[in-house]
Amino acid sequence: MHSVGRFEANLLRLLWYFLRREPLERALPLLEKRCAAPSCLQRPAIRLIQDTLAKGCVFLLAQRGGWRRERFLRGECVVEGRLWERTPPTELGLRFSAHTLNFLIWITANHPGDTAHPWRVQEEELTLGDRLFLYFAHEGLRNAAAELGAARLRTQEPFVRHALCWLAFPEDFTAAPASAKPNFAPWTSGIGACLLEALQPELARRWIAVESHKQCLADPQAVRVLGLAQERVLTAFLDALEQAGRRDLARFLLQAAALLLGSHAHADMWTAQLFSPLRSRAAGEKRERIAERAATYQAATVFLRTLDRLQKWERQARGVGYFEEGYAASQLWKADWEQVQGERLLERARALVRQLDPMR
Repeated sequence: MHSVGRFEANLLRLLWYFLRREPLERALPLLEKRCAAPSCLQRPAIRLIQDTLAKGCVFLLAQRGGWRRERFLRGECVVEGRLWERTPPTELGLRFSAHTLNFLIWITANHPGDTAHPWRVQEEELTLGDRLFLYFAHEGLRNAAAELGAARLRTQEPFVRHALCWLAFPEDFTAAPASAKPNFAPWTSGIGACLLEALQPELARRWIAVESHKQCLADPQAVRVLGLAQERVLTAFLDALEQAGRRDLARFLLQAAALLLGSHAHADMWTAQLFSPLRSRAAGEKRERIAERAATYQAATVFLRTLDRLQKWERQARGVGYFEEGYAASQLWKADWEQVQGERLLERARALVRQLDPMR
């Protein structure tokens, strides 16, 4: 039985919340109030933190998709099985640096939006374990601490360049500086790619949620900044996959498209609240210019237009011969494309884009 101090107990409770082992109701009071940090943590508390991180992150990975029997690349071969069957567990170990502990101490002692004592670390200094935990922490903070300034964290290092946070929550980075680019290098090879494999179902759900919410957006500016964030992250992501030869990690985009572009798909799913012919404008407000309207619709259809690039990958895969390098990868992408009937999805996406073109 371990004995810990008050601050350490609060820290552990927040850690459990970030790893989905505590409900929001117990974590929110700890986020709302400050608790002075001790000069150092006791050894029993450190052991509990290490044990919780090791078990909690692995459990969430397995729960969110690692348990599924899937086919992914391993070098020049396609391997099928659960995550720990595709890659030996001994090669899947996560290492956490002092940055994770420092973040936990900081978030226990400060509000997320505190400017007097901000927490900043260069993204390149993080280990994969740090990055994965901060992804779970970002998810927990966005759901619990909006009033406490959690959005401020997303505009500074390391979150502003955290590629997985960008990829899963593009709507959270609409205020990111233009110079900030998500760093996908750690996620397209080695253990990082394995983590992305496990999170494919979650990423598909998130993009379905983001696209589905567009029908509720009535502010053209909100649509434009969201579309810009989506375009930034998708361009960086797909470029990184091409460079690494891991197109299979974009499978979640096809899975999201398969659900969004079924026979039920129609233009109002993306622009229901925008520019209705009968929609009244505020008194004295001029009608938005055609160029601005075109930019809004371009932003609304970023995801739909991404299918054109995915089709180009399929066309390139067709040209890879049996004895050529990358044959297994090309065959896997072709199979993924055919499984969701990619040509039919692309045809519907293009029809919707044409329908939403204000210049037609």
